[in-house]
Amino acid sequence: MKIGLFGGSFNPVHSTHIDVANSVMQRLGLDKVLLVPAGNPYHKEQEDMLPEDLRFELVKAAVEGESGLEVSDIDMGAKGPTYTIDTLRESARRYPDDEFYFIMGQDSFETLATWKDWQMIPKLTNIVAVSRYEADSGEMSQLLKSLFSDLMQTGKDVWRVEGGKSIYIIGDLDFVISSTLVREAWKKGKDILNYVPLAVADSVLRNSKIIKEHWG
Repeated sequence: MKIGLFGGSFNPVHSTHIDVANSVMQRLGLDKVLLVPAGNPYHKEQEDMLPEDLRFELVKAAVEGESGLEVSDIDMGAKGPTYTIDTLRESARRYPDDEFYFIMGQDSFETLATWKDWQMIPKLTNIVAVSRYEADSGEMSQLLKSLFSDLMQTGKDVWRVEGGKSIYIIGDLDFVISSTLVREAWKKGKDILNYVPLAVADSVLRNSKIIKEHWG
């Protein structure tokens, strides 16, 4: 089976997350995409981070009724910071016969060289780097070439790392929503239904007391 892994803090999950997961699944012919909320994302400020169990609940609500999309607890309950390399190793342990496609945004892709054991990542999973529509995918290609000296281009915006997996660049998706936008709208008392699935909006309303403690 071909499984997409879409990690993130999901603080909160929003409609663009779902659109990206669906688009990548369709384009690459994946069997399913697992959305993986980070337990303790090491690279994010914790001040306004919702508790991991609530972020998990929101993602679970977001994928309900979405064919091929599921939420995964791979990173839940981590005692320390959660690192992508550990997520991938645990995924391989849970799904030993499957092939993985790790989905990341352009901002994450640009910081890849700072990640723990980042050189090992393309040996464990295919990488799908997704950029905003107005972004220059050529810049991402140049960055990719600067990171890996042993690349072979195998198709349009597709490369293979020697001794590893493929790296895909998808540069035409429309990122119209961000988690920051959702948080700011919520703080101003605006209706967030334009930014998140209905089930997520309902869950946010039910948990408004807890959310206020973190988002202010």
